Amino acid sequence: GAMGYGGKGKGGKGRWSWQPPRIEPALKVWIGNLPESATWKELQTLGNTHGTTKWAEVFKGKGSGTGMIAYTTEEEVAAAIKALNEHEIDGQKIEADVWVKAEKPAEDADA
Repeated sequence: GAMGYGGKGKGGKGRWSWQPPRIEPALKVWIGNLPESATWKELQTLGNTHGTTKWAEVFKGKGSGTGMIAYTTEEEVAAAIKALNEHEIDGQKIEADVWVKAEKPAEDADA
């Protein structure tokens, strides 16, 4: 039989060829202090209570504990940052902030 890379089970998304939509940085919300257990689905559900999410992601590895929610308008981003900052997931207060600031080079952060 064919070697079927995992068949129709998990990983059916074509992990490497698949790219997230191009999203303007101004439409992204940076999320920090996420509990280990948090998933993108949880972020998306949470995000949808404050607007229309285009994308939600929980970063792993070096970015562990952080994530991102992308919205369709900058108004939604502003509302979500207000609403989600200090929101609790599994008893842990998360942080929400503008994406653009989070992308600054580290050495500028404490200037």
